Amino acid sequence: MTHTRPAVPTAVFTPPTAVGTAHALVFAPVTPHWDEGAFFAPVIRALNRAGLRVTVVDTLALCDGTTDSLARVTARWRALLPAFGPVDLLCGNALGGAVAQALLPYVDPATAVLLVSGPARTDAVLEQRLARIADLAAAGRTAEALALLHRRVLPADAPSPGPTATRTPTRTDPEAARRLAGGLRLLCGIDVSAAVRAHPGPLLQIVGGRSQLVTLRHTAAAPHHRVHVIAGAGMRPHAEQPAAVSALVETLLRQKGLR
Repeated sequence: MTHTRPAVPTAVFTPPTAVGTAHALVFAPVTPHWDEGAFFAPVIRALNRAGLRVTVVDTLALCDGTTDSLARVTARWRALLPAFGPVDLLCGNALGGAVAQALLPYVDPATAVLLVSGPARTDAVLEQRLARIADLAAAGRTAEALALLHRRVLPADAPSPGPTATRTPTRTDPEAARRLAGGLRLLCGIDVSAAVRAHPGPLLQIVGGRSQLVTLRHTAAAPHHRVHVIAGAGMRPHAEQPAAVSALVETLLRQKGLR
């Protein structure tokens, strides 16, 4: 009997990398458009320097936008895991981090895990902030939704970005509206803490100390895992303080024997 691997979605990006056998699989956050891994560029460079092959996937590629939940989306990605081959390092950012943690019962127990602002659970404050952005997008007010998202990913009390600081889609951008509305709602009411604490492999979770969204209280870890708070950083510590995050990543890779 011939067995075939399931087809991988088209929203997969493999950046140029050094030749190596170790493989990192990265799950993306909610973005208004698929950016082919730009969201994780500083970390990808650190992984490439260590010789890892990196595969980045658009987590929202398997969402239908109507009846989705984190459990359903995770089940779809679980079915596709064999298509990516062996994974030495499982990574996720924001929503991608939540999916990566939900997948932990289905990966090799020795798999190392790298999470950046990836919640294991949410609470009323986080859900209210995400729902406000999702509601604006669902109402067709995409520019307002994205502007609010950009403000929320900054460190608390940071100056708001100017009008040219980000690429803002038009009010009638249906793809951005669908992705924001459907993607952010996937994080409401989640709790995958038990799966995280049961993972026997090394795990590093990085969050910003001034994050307005995912914070230390949204993380979960076993005693042998590490949760690191980047002082002064917001939701994107890897972009705000790339040297500090790269050093943490290198330590995790050495712990796993990948460096």
